Amino acid sequence: MMSRKLFARAVVMPLAAAALVLMFTSAGAGAHAARLGLGAPPVGPCDPTITSCVSTIAFSSTRDHVSEGLTPLLLGAEVYLAEVMNPDTQTPTMTNLRRLTDNVYGDAFANLSPDGKKIVFDSNRLTAGTVCDGVTYYNISDLFLMNTDGTEQTLLTRGSSVTWSPDSKNVAFHASASYSASGGLVTGCPIRTDPGSATTDSDIFVANVDDLLARLEQPTNITNSPDWIDDDPDWSASPSTAPKGQTIVFTRHPVTDDPRFSNQAELYLMNPDGTGLQRLTSNNEEERAPSWATDGSRIVFMCRIGGDRSDFEICLMNADGTGLTQLTDNSVFDGTPTFSPDGQHILFHRTVGAAGSGNQQLFIMNASLNADGTLQLTFGTPTSPDGVNNLARWGELRLMGPNAP
Repeated sequence: MMSRKLFARAVVMPLAAAALVLMFTSAGAGAHAARLGLGAPPVGPCDPTITSCVSTIAFSSTRDHVSEGLTPLLLGAEVYLAEVMNPDTQTPTMTNLRRLTDNVYGDAFANLSPDGKKIVFDSNRLTAGTVCDGVTYYNISDLFLMNTDGTEQTLLTRGSSVTWSPDSKNVAFHASASYSASGGLVTGCPIRTDPGSATTDSDIFVANVDDLLARLEQPTNITNSPDWIDDDPDWSASPSTAPKGQTIVFTRHPVTDDPRFSNQAELYLMNPDGTGLQRLTSNNEEERAPSWATDGSRIVFMCRIGGDRSDFEICLMNADGTGLTQLTDNSVFDGTPTFSPDGQHILFHRTVGAAGSGNQQLFIMNASLNADGTLQLTFGTPTSPDGVNNLARWGELRLMGPNAP
């Protein structure tokens, strides 16, 4: 259903909000960057004589809000960066942890740009408590852009689950088609309560980041599919080995599908202009949250093996849909997998502890089924100092080297 009125908890967002640019800063993160000697990283392939390309994960955590009892829990989620040490051992750890956002709202799905200079992420800081069709939601997201030290947090547009183009100039994301078409006067409501949920009329959009910042052009709807719900796009950083070289993979399911157990959800490929549509999976098992390997040859994703109300596992397949392999096999939720930059490891989050505890933590595994299984990377709980940790994305942070001009 679509709502004609949107009431936010703290602010009403009229049509004029499309011209609003909000900027927030994080002094602590900026100071950390200064200590590291961060400069403006160059664009293009990493040259070790000029830059240092640091394998870095961006993720959400409630660790700095566990004592505040924020409800819903993920209202306390902030964006953090960290490096993974010893991923090839039985004791992988995170190091150089730094917090980038600081508020009492939910920041999630942070994604480092391929050039290592910017981060785009979801936030409900302007929409938490919005009433849509008589229901109060805390998971309607806007997209924000920030520097890799957390400074200059700037509103881009309404949307969620954003992904970068290889040249770091454009982004793709899912959003309510009616919201975009009406300038915010009408919107589809979220179909679930989890962060990043698609709306009842979700389509895939593409936009130029500079145009969004300058308010020169609105995002382009590249799927425009009233009978389908399209979400979770991911844009390959390299030319892919898909049958027609398509570089965007996404999830699609009919609007009549069960929103909680979307067993008609399948993975599709397309070009950045919406052409070349091709279905990759065909079964009665929900697939979602696809993510490319850096070389464009493989796709890792969430898979509801067995369909119906089965839990989500992590699966892997080739870019042409062949070689589908189930990587995890358990009775708990495994979600949002992402490849390491070298393609050797997969990072994801898993529900830990009793069902309904709300405790999710980060895990790491090799990018193939192996005897070593999965290894836990974070060890918090909703009430312990390390908090809940999830919704991670692996990328590279580029730091200026000693020979930089």
